[in-house]
Amino acid sequence: MSEPWPTDPNDPRLSGWYHTIELGPGLESRAHFDHRPVIDHFRIPDSLAGMTCLDIGTGDGFFAFEMERRGAERVVAVDLPRIGDCDWLPRMKPRLGPVADNHDWPRNFRLAHAMRGSRVEHRFLSIYDLSPYTLGVFDLVFCGSLLLHLQEPLRALHAIRSITRHTAIIETAVDLELERTSPGRSVMAFGCPGPEVEAGEKNVYWQFTTPALQRMLEYADFATTEPHGTFLLPHDGVQATAVTARTGS
Repeated sequence: MSEPWPTDPNDPRLSGWYHTIELGPGLESRAHFDHRPVIDHFRIPDSLAGMTCLDIGTGDGFFAFEMERRGAERVVAVDLPRIGDCDWLPRMKPRLGPVADNHDWPRNFRLAHAMRGSRVEHRFLSIYDLSPYTLGVFDLVFCGSLLLHLQEPLRALHAIRSITRHTAIIETAVDLELERTSPGRSVMAFGCPGPEVEAGEKNVYWQFTTPALQRMLEYADFATTEPHGTFLLPHDGVQATAVTARTGS
């Protein structure tokens, strides 16, 4: 970093993050999501010693740094460089204006990386471009809160499968009403569940049921799936589900 790191908890550089991340004694980012109270719902193994791990859609890096904290031998974190590179509808991209060039995620990641003395590797890459040739393969692949923002979630899961040696953990938003009224059915709701002035402006396309996510993982050639129930993400009331998928290797 070219300038001194924040030392004051009220430093403005710690405001407006996506992830709450511990950065040092008495210092943490002030963020929209604090995943620490619900981290156990994701079922990331307590010890990742000797394992190679990948965090897809890393944002500010919370899960990548958490996997490093749990002892992973190597952690790679991938995301897009700016908001305008996300999977927007074609007609929405020109309407983003200056927001398209927002690059808070990589900026925040770099700051957290430096302050934590991290060895996590950071790469700019679309989930659709994941392959053994671009990244190699990993013992554990994590993908959180991303499928709902993708126009082609099955294609994305095929890409995840291609770089998963053993285990993938996939978390995404759940339609709780469908979960209750259609137990056991692999159904999905399309479109943003909240209000939109114009369809597509929130970049949210899908809400799953847990069986739908499991079925899609099966279509992506994972050998087994293990659901871990639904839980509430902090702060915005989004219901989520996490599924562990294994390759059988």
